[in-house]
Amino acid sequence: MKDYFNEPVFVLGLPRSGTSMIAGSLSLCGAWTGSTIPGVAGENPHGFFEHGTIREGIVKQLLRQMGSDPAGVTKLPAVNLGVSVPGLADVFRHAITADGYANDRPWLYKDAKLTLLWPVIANAFPQATWVIVTRDRQSIIDSCLNTSFMRQHSNDISFWEKFIDEYQHRIGMLQHSGRRVLEIRAEDPISGNFEPLQELAGQLCLTFDRDKVTAFVSPADWHGKTTPHD
Repeated sequence: MKDYFNEPVFVLGLPRSGTSMIAGSLSLCGAWTGSTIPGVAGENPHGFFEHGTIREGIVKQLLRQMGSDPAGVTKLPAVNLGVSVPGLADVFRHAITADGYANDRPWLYKDAKLTLLWPVIANAFPQATWVIVTRDRQSIIDSCLNTSFMRQHSNDISFWEKFIDEYQHRIGMLQHSGRRVLEIRAEDPISGNFEPLQELAGQLCLTFDRDKVTAFVSPADWHGKTTPHD
């Protein structure tokens, strides 16, 4: 039997880049996501597709231990993380097996904050696949300014410009790390081009379900023209 546990799929990118849309689509194609955070009406109506226990008990806790903002916005951890967390993989294992994961298919955790922590997580899961979701810079800024849980941090465009620079620098480091990295543009499925998403599903050993994904990726719900969700 294949050991899926040690080959997780981590979906990350900038907040408001469409990571929830991509993670949700991959979930419909067979990836296990477990008990995830529910959506916010008008902003992430389909949900965040972030496993609740992992987000609250692992990711945010790691950020707090580093003296950083657990929301991953105002005070970010150092770029070069020289941190190793012994037993971290076992902590993940406990979280997902307690939620019913049976190691019978690929499991996925999505969180934009993984961009800030990927070196630590990669040490725990050297065989992981990292899916980077990209979106054009101005649309991300517009979405941050139009989303209540992001706008609460700042209404200043220059704040979000710097914020994007910080995240993109860390994404660039991941891209050049030698890890298994796959990328997808959020604009493709939103515009009706599902071929890149189908290819991504195949690379992750998932079965692409065009009907389900097409119904899920609705521009009316995902604000495709201006503000795809996080």
